Amino acid sequence: MADKFEKIMEKFLNPISDLKGRIKDSLYFLRKDGCFVFSHGYYHPTPGYFIGKIIYYPLAEGDSDIWGRRYQAMHKAWVDGEHVAIMNDVQIVKQYEVDPSLDPDKPRPLVADYTLEFPIEDFVGYFDPARSLQLCREMYPDTVRPWADQAADLMDFPLEKMGVTGSLAYGKIEEEDMDFDVIFMGALKENLRVRDRLHRLSEEPDRRVFEFGRYWPIRVYHNGFLLCPFFVYQDWDEVPLSEAEISVIEDDVTVSGTIADDTHNAYLPIILELKDVFLNGKEREDIRVVCYDGSVRGEYWEGERIWLEGRLLRITDRKRTYEAVAVDISFNISKKQPDHYPI
Repeated sequence: MADKFEKIMEKFLNPISDLKGRIKDSLYFLRKDGCFVFSHGYYHPTPGYFIGKIIYYPLAEGDSDIWGRRYQAMHKAWVDGEHVAIMNDVQIVKQYEVDPSLDPDKPRPLVADYTLEFPIEDFVGYFDPARSLQLCREMYPDTVRPWADQAADLMDFPLEKMGVTGSLAYGKIEEEDMDFDVIFMGALKENLRVRDRLHRLSEEPDRRVFEFGRYWPIRVYHNGFLLCPFFVYQDWDEVPLSEAEISVIEDDVTVSGTIADDTHNAYLPIILELKDVFLNGKEREDIRVVCYDGSVRGEYWEGERIWLEGRLLRITDRKRTYEAVAVDISFNISKKQPDHYPI
């Protein structure tokens, strides 16, 4: 007889074939061994694989309950009664410990060194963000339904273009957090309008979000819940880096520059266009930054001067060939903080 976990998974899961070979950012997948895996970005270079991370893994003494089964989070932990973030460099080591089938000597993606490649055939299915939101609205008429309605109203955004990720992807409210992990799945201009509105709202003191020891510039509190946004491209033609060939020019470089274009600063990967650039201390032409650390989505804006360490790459996509610097982790990118950010 199916237990509660199996019944919920049967209700929420979608077959991998529904993806039609196109894996977007922020999708939750359920692996055959019970692990929940999260997709990162749109660059999945190896046929039959996608890049991502294990987020929850089955553990008898784990501190999370997912529909009657014990799990342990990979990205956060309870310390002295409160959640603390586990940084990417620690997470990547733990991924190999949890899953001995992963080969630590296998090269990781050139633009995303703190992620891994997972064979799609290892998964039972995935959780479709829009469908999960519909199911959660039915399951939680007093919480998720008003969260979604209020978020759509606050952002003036169509409800049918919204979805959920995080635990809501598989129908679970984490009562200790009460976050609404909402995905905005609009055209680029629609999503930019939402991003900019969130950025303005986050400057209001009673809406500001401080979590894991820092300020989050595009998360906001609204009517008692935390609105945590994710952005997904509606139109595949607007996706940078989805179909790209990448090679290394130089492994360790230092770069400084002023952000000339922040259009893609709230997506994963974060993509910034820099001007007034210095690479290894020498002036050079404009350059693109590709950052696969989702913790700094919405962190870097046009006009700001940034400093970073990364890997110099040559990228050929559908439109052109160009050079870019890949930054794998937030430790390797910084800026002079604007005075109005309480960071």
